[in-house]
Amino acid sequence: MDIVDSQIHLHLTMNAEETLAAMNSLGIQAAVIDEFWGFDETTGRGNPGILLPEARAFRATAPGAELAALRHPERFSYLLRIHHRDPELAAGVKAVADAPHARAVRIVARADEDVKELGQGAFRPVFDAAADHGLPVFAMTPRNAPMLRPYATEHPDATIILDHVGMPANEDEFQDVLRLSDLPNVAVKWGHGPELFHAGEYPFGPATDKLLQVLNAFGRERVMWASDYTAITGDHRWADELFALRESDLLGTEDKEWVLGRTVRTVLGWPRPAEPYTPPKIRH
Repeated sequence: MDIVDSQIHLHLTMNAEETLAAMNSLGIQAAVIDEFWGFDETTGRGNPGILLPEARAFRATAPGAELAALRHPERFSYLLRIHHRDPELAAGVKAVADAPHARAVRIVARADEDVKELGQGAFRPVFDAAADHGLPVFAMTPRNAPMLRPYATEHPDATIILDHVGMPANEDEFQDVLRLSDLPNVAVKWGHGPELFHAGEYPFGPATDKLLQVLNAFGRERVMWASDYTAITGDHRWADELFALRESDLLGTEDKEWVLGRTVRTVLGWPRPAEPYTPPKIRH
């Protein structure tokens, strides 16, 4: 099976070579990198990039992801975070479109000010620029899934991927996520399921039940798996996140193929290699 992890972070806990070793052991063919070194999302300090104090923005860069993708183009691709208050955001989005291995942009609205501005339409320039260049937009805004509806409606040609199922805190917020399925350009990144849905120990049955609801609403062509392993907070491993889905009796083979790889490749325009990667044999 062509397994593609739609979100990992380099340099938070692992570098590229360590990540490849783990991917090889798990049978993961490829991964999308969101380069992220720390958790100060207000200023961006600790992450590669440029602080723009006058604009109250941070202009992210991704040197580690770019190098990893250049060295291993069939194993790594990456996205770039774009700040909605960056005065040069249009140029930043164009640079992503022009880069050989960058395939998407990402917005993050977690701080109160950013969430307020998301609701006021202040993120529109990011979606405008992404639509102009045919780039998908990953959207991280916990508990605020309905705020993305106007952007999706105004940009029908732009694919918006709701990060980590919108991170709902209760059933009502989960239903808000499912209601976005009427918008054909909205997809869902299935990540953090065991934590979000209090699924207990492996194989995380309650989370799989929620995934089935997401699949019924959105269809398998709009749901992609992400481990987010390097930032995950639960007491389980990268393997647990993957095998809970790959080995599940509740998911059909075609559902697994789409969720675990085909969806992200289709959405990002990242072709599957003619031959799957196999680690070289070690001669003793």
